[in-house]
Amino acid sequence: MTAGTHPAKASPPQGDPIPYRERVEDLRHILVQQGSLGLLLIDTSALAQIEHQYGSSAFEKVMAMARDLVLELRGHEVRGDDLICLNDRGGDAFLVFFSPKRREGPLKIADLKSAAERVEGHLNCKLLRLASPYLGTLRRVTVGFSLSFYNPLVMPERLVSRLVEEAWACVHVQRAQRDLQNRCDLQEVLLADQLTTVFQPIVELRRREVLGYEALSRGPAGSVYQMPLRLFELAAEADLVFELDRKCRRRALASAGPLPAAAKLFINVFPSAMYDPEFQGAALMRLVEGQGLCPERVVLEITEKSAIENYDLFAEALGELVRSGFSIAVDDVGAGYSGLEKIAHLNPRYLKFDRELIRNIDSSYIRREMTRALKAFADRIGSTIIAEGIEREGELATLLELGIEYGQGFLLGRPAAAFLPPALLPAGTSVG
Repeated sequence: MTAGTHPAKASPPQGDPIPYRERVEDLRHILVQQGSLGLLLIDTSALAQIEHQYGSSAFEKVMAMARDLVLELRGHEVRGDDLICLNDRGGDAFLVFFSPKRREGPLKIADLKSAAERVEGHLNCKLLRLASPYLGTLRRVTVGFSLSFYNPLVMPERLVSRLVEEAWACVHVQRAQRDLQNRCDLQEVLLADQLTTVFQPIVELRRREVLGYEALSRGPAGSVYQMPLRLFELAAEADLVFELDRKCRRRALASAGPLPAAAKLFINVFPSAMYDPEFQGAALMRLVEGQGLCPERVVLEITEKSAIENYDLFAEALGELVRSGFSIAVDDVGAGYSGLEKIAHLNPRYLKFDRELIRNIDSSYIRREMTRALKAFADRIGSTIIAEGIEREGELATLLELGIEYGQGFLLGRPAAAFLPPALLPAGTSVG
């Protein structure tokens, strides 16, 4: 629910929060009786991304979930008679004003801080599950806190307004501290070289021969950096994508020694890699050959989105790499059905079809027809298709019917540090 959705009621029930400015008289009584007023501000503005991506209906649905979770705090993380209100700034926050008569004695700053930490942890844990259909990863809810003393010389409205402003300031400080801590933590991961590389096989679907392995980066096990999606999201927030990408490339090349001699090495690269002096000319050759590889064995994966942005400079840099012997793969094809003409101009050796296009393709006419159309496009530009995310035999059978040559996914082999030789494997045998 957002501020202004319903008209204010004279005596709002506990389960129907209204803008806090309509509760000023109640808050004044608490200030007079208690001598102070404590506040938790639950900032839900990070969820606004849902509205921009999925529309107001989805946003209101998630905000209703958030409201219910906040109301569930009563009797657990907060007292049953604490006042729960809406911020009057478009409903982007919930306010919890602490009620009087607390048996523990006078309210302390330490009490507010502890309550804020408990509420933040509780809400983020719950919202991670509830908002997952709309957000790949949760944009954290932040809980700020503040305390105001009663001052008979100042109007209650001003005291409460200042209390809310200070709680917002607390939210901003906490975010800045968290961002700084995340940046420092990720810098420690990079400095200590705590990245590891696992390899997932890319397989010829009919004969089950291994074409190559995609290098996939992982952060320290058990940390928030372990999974690659979250690792690069945090790097983007900390403005460390270039540094992380560089480390991942080096680690992938250094870890490729056990690969079978005929297997290709697929490495994901960000657009900024094209302008890295280490990734150009003689320096790149030394880097690759120093690991016992040759350019003809290395395939550089770029996303469809990356292929389109800064196209002219990007295509020029890729052209130099191709002339040096490297191959190009365009990743995530089918995630966005645009830019195909520009992709064709890159002359990619491989097109990797997005896993969302492949998922349940055996039961989806639309996905089969999209794949058929993209297959015709790939044939026209002389590219080889690699279908990603194959997890079921039904998907594999459909891809074979559509003439898709290569694939990758859990059905064919999970990411691992050990390899099987690229020998002929019986149909139905998992690789890796």
